[in-house]
Amino acid sequence: MIRYITRRLIQVIPTVFIIYTIVFMLAYAMPGDPIKVVLGEEVNRLSQEQLQAMRENLGIDRPFHEQYLDFLGDMMRFDLGRSFIQREDVIDIIGYRLPRTLQLMLGGMTVALIIGIPAGVISAIKQYTWIDHALMVFALVGLSMPVFWQGLVAQLLLSSNTTGIAIFPVAGYGDGNPYYMILPSLVLGTNLSAIIARVARSAMLEVAGQDYINTARAKGLKGRTVLIRHHLRNAIIPVLTVVGLQVAGLMTGALVTETIFNWPGLGRAIVPAILQRDTPVIMGILLLGAFVYLIVNLITDIMYAVLDPRIRYG
Repeated sequence: MIRYITRRLIQVIPTVFIIYTIVFMLAYAMPGDPIKVVLGEEVNRLSQEQLQAMRENLGIDRPFHEQYLDFLGDMMRFDLGRSFIQREDVIDIIGYRLPRTLQLMLGGMTVALIIGIPAGVISAIKQYTWIDHALMVFALVGLSMPVFWQGLVAQLLLSSNTTGIAIFPVAGYGDGNPYYMILPSLVLGTNLSAIIARVARSAMLEVAGQDYINTARAKGLKGRTVLIRHHLRNAIIPVLTVVGLQVAGLMTGALVTETIFNWPGLGRAIVPAILQRDTPVIMGILLLGAFVYLIVNLITDIMYAVLDPRIRYG
């Protein structure tokens, strides 16, 4: 197992390098001038020499290969540069906002698992009944709704006395008050819970006819014991695969949800950075997202062996 983990960690290095190259090329090719964004209308009062001096100070006037190699060297020293717009170190921006994004992702994942797994299990047990059909219809509806639309509907129905019931705050962080996290977590977890429910149902139905399930029942084990120790444990691996693969989607959804609910996470940093062509912030956040995704997939693979003793890695 240790040799497998080491090999996978080594594979992360070229993968991140390829992602870095692609992201840098896209960021370099983006239209716009960060100098004009910073100065606004004041840019018309400066001479071309002054504008050129500012571009030289930021290092954005150099050829592509020079910027590429310089940023790569800084990144290898864990220096992600300095924001063109905010004039702060990118590592400080990420350090402040990353815990808040992870907090929201954890809340969304918790909601997804609490709703998705029981819904899938109940749907499989009650196969072809009205309960099964109702749960799968709700799952299909949840899967079909975009995150931004869910967020707006949730704000209308659950945060306003005019159009619904003002149960939750409409937006904001509330100085870390968990109450402010409930509504965005519900919005973020709804879409993923629909996917988990459908996969859990399919996996439960596939495992239901296996010999070890029939043997466990023939031995006289209680139905709950068979369901949890034999049925659900073997059906959970496809669900775990989906959860690992959906981490990137969960992070993307978190960025959108943060914008809707004014949550001070990475989404509130990268969206303005893209609009303002703030390359260091774009690069730092996207590379962090890629690294998190790779590590989560490694953890998912390790969990396979924990849940299923038949799986061994060399």
